[in-house]
Amino acid sequence: MKTKKLIWKSLAAFVLGSVVLTSCLEDPEPVALDAVPDVFMQKIVQDGAEKYGLAFWVLGNKALDSVMVEGPDEETWALEEDPSGNRIFSLFPEEEDYTDSMPELGDYTFTVKSTQADEVAITIKDELEDEELDAVVIDSTKFNNLKLEIYWQEVENTDGYYIRLYDDSDDLIYMSARLDDDDTDYSFGVADTGWANTSNKAQDGENYRIEVMAILYESGSTSTDRDYNVQFISKASTEIVWGE
Repeated sequence: MKTKKLIWKSLAAFVLGSVVLTSCLEDPEPVALDAVPDVFMQKIVQDGAEKYGLAFWVLGNKALDSVMVEGPDEETWALEEDPSGNRIFSLFPEEEDYTDSMPELGDYTFTVKSTQADEVAITIKDELEDEELDAVVIDSTKFNNLKLEIYWQEVENTDGYYIRLYDDSDDLIYMSARLDDDDTDYSFGVADTGWANTSNKAQDGENYRIEVMAILYESGSTSTDRDYNVQFISKASTEIVWGE
């Protein structure tokens, strides 16, 4: 599931989507296709080496049929419909997609087509800039007072952090709210908010993967549009046994 990769984007999309949907219902004429594209880099550490991956995400104001992306070097990608709905198309790197070199910088052209019959596809560009973040380093994890505590080293120039928990099927089951840029620790338990499904929370003795994700937004983005203007994500994870 792609939503497990970047779930905060889907949450933000629902807010914007409710406004767009309301305007569509009030307008008897079909609304013209519009979309918000985003291309950004992700960094992980594999076998002690920093690796880069390329990610794409698009939100349409109506149901989408397809999204294609062409990079500055003419390489192309076909985005996939998101499980959260056909107004979101995305593509995120798997572990084997990460490389030693930074992705090609510059304009990425998104060709977006809706499901509306005979509607002409639109093209929108988003620029991949050269700013990046250092690798995230997790110092330690422990359990205290029925909560998992996680500690990490501060990442310079980050705009904030997210903490995410995955089960042994690599499905996202918990995500924090965005943390401040100077935070270096976080704790949560089964009684706290942030669980993707209240009937599927962490169980004592079960294996999980905890992830710290540092995020950098594009230059010029604001508090109202930054979730649609991500520049760089750096993340690290470690395996835990819940309750130990």
